[in-house]
Amino acid sequence: MAKYNHRFAAMPPTQRKKMQGLNGPVDGSLPRPYNLTHIAEDKTNKNSSKNRSKRSADQCTYYYEFDSRTQWPQCAKIINNIRDQSTCGDCWAVASGSAFTDRYCIERAKLGLYTSPYNPRNQFSEADLMSCTPNTFGCSGGWPLYAWQYMQTNGIVTGSNYTQSTGCKPYPFPPIGTETYKAPGCSPYCTNTNWQNNYRNDKKYASWAAGLTGSTGQEVVDAIKAEIQTNGTVVGTMYVYSDFYHYSQGVYKHTTGEYDGGHAIRLIGWGTQTCDGVDQPFWIAINSWNVEWGMKGIFLIAQGNDECHIESMGISFGTPRI
Repeated sequence: MAKYNHRFAAMPPTQRKKMQGLNGPVDGSLPRPYNLTHIAEDKTNKNSSKNRSKRSADQCTYYYEFDSRTQWPQCAKIINNIRDQSTCGDCWAVASGSAFTDRYCIERAKLGLYTSPYNPRNQFSEADLMSCTPNTFGCSGGWPLYAWQYMQTNGIVTGSNYTQSTGCKPYPFPPIGTETYKAPGCSPYCTNTNWQNNYRNDKKYASWAAGLTGSTGQEVVDAIKAEIQTNGTVVGTMYVYSDFYHYSQGVYKHTTGEYDGGHAIRLIGWGTQTCDGVDQPFWIAINSWNVEWGMKGIFLIAQGNDECHIESMGISFGTPRI
């Protein structure tokens, strides 16, 4: 379902397109560094979140079969932290950095450790990835797997959003920006001069990084589900069309409008929409366009038919080292 979005309605089309920041191998040319059969075991009926809701607007029932926020409730506030990439095409960095933050909490939860959503040491810097990841172009685009590989080899420092402005490298651009920004140069120093830790000692690392790309069908759907169910949030990529800017609720399917570019988002779970007896599986996804967009920053997108190339364009993930 769509509604009028003032932010994107007022934004020139050329500026909107610059926010779609995928700049990489969108044709399946990346080698697939992860064995699908390793994660394709059917675990989807275990630990189901079993959340049901009805929306009077479309008279449909929504069954949330798995949701990382309910699977790891101690991490729900962290996962629910909606970013705003501002008018910068670094969705690839924002999605990757926030997924690392989610997974850092989840890995600690597996060990019985509490991770405060209010402690800036538990928030990791999208700005660090935006400026320092090799083979990427900051606000002019990049690729999420490259960000995960950077976190594996070089680590990532702490950093909150622009408003909180805490951690080593907080996000440099204001929410709902009105100008097109350029990424700062890569610097081995904290931009927050009040931060007590130095850049090198502030780093946390991914123990490994991997991705799925160029595949469609139930095999890849099962693989994505198994990875989310085991380790939480993954970074997804998709095509964005102009009708997506005005999404408000329900399961998104592209129906009209021109192609604007590739976009990176977080996938945190899945479920099924039932309308008049017809089932439509969906992914639960988190965008980086502020809480004013979609369902307070969250959207559902059709699953199983590679809607907007959500299943074939590229899924990336890694495991933070605790």
